[in-house]
Amino acid sequence: WLKHIETKTKNFIHAFFIIKKEEHYKNNHKIIEDFKRKPGLFYIAKKRDTTIEQVYNIVKTHDINVLNTNIIKLMELKWSL
Repeated sequence: WLKHIETKTKNFIHAFFIIKKEEHYKNNHKIIEDFKRKPGLFYIAKKRDTTIEQVYNIVKTHDINVLNTNIIKLMELKWSL
């Protein structure tokens, strides 16, 4: 019974981080894609009429979300073995 709750909790947490990553990307994909094509906070901030700090935070959050998702995938792979 406790193992079932633990599994449900893990699944919920994993889903949360995956949804968070997708939502952040959806809301900020133009800035994220600009950064992938040509990294440059000043250039992107000017192009998108925003601040350098905002561009930095968007890209940083995206990178953290990708890292979290990759860790989750590795954990799920480990549990399935």
